[in-house]
Amino acid sequence: MDKREILLQTALKLFVAQGFNDTPTSKIAKEAGIATGTLFYFFPTKDDLIVSLYLRLKGLAAENINAVLSGAKSTKEMIKTYYEESLKWSLRNPKEFLFLAQFSNSPYLKKIGNDEISAQIAPVLQIFRSAIEEKQIIDTDVNLLYTLISNQVFGVNQYLLSKKFNKKAQNKIIEDTFDLFWKMIKNADEHIEIRE
Repeated sequence: MDKREILLQTALKLFVAQGFNDTPTSKIAKEAGIATGTLFYFFPTKDDLIVSLYLRLKGLAAENINAVLSGAKSTKEMIKTYYEESLKWSLRNPKEFLFLAQFSNSPYLKKIGNDEISAQIAPVLQIFRSAIEEKQIIDTDVNLLYTLISNQVFGVNQYLLSKKFNKKAQNKIIEDTFDLFWKMIKNADEHIEIRE
């Protein structure tokens, strides 16, 4: 593992345990066994370190989810796969998921450009657009649908982590909660439209 990777892994551990404000860069460097000057060589500011870690983790999550998505055959199956794989990734990577949640609810989110955010969520928005065109789900703003699925993934993940469920129980909860999500967004009547 190179020094940059060691710094990112150490920062992840400390940010999740202590939060952004209570984790000085000096502590990250010390715990990583790397000089503070070296940390600033890779990440000129603490903000750069936090944003770099966020982009890296979002990329890893997307790469993992997209690899499984490629096997989905229908639009509904794609939405279900996205939902299930988002939850499974978060359960396999609890520290990473907690960091992403912390970041998403912090002022640091404003440091990510709109173009970067758009690029990250574009594939999911396109799946929702296709489902709307196919009249499988209600005709509404795809950004709202993305917000709904993201919040449900976060909430269900919190629930799954709050208790000691075995894998079978986890999978059942994931499947049941997707069914609830689908019932909420499916197009029960072609004439139903929700507009801003």
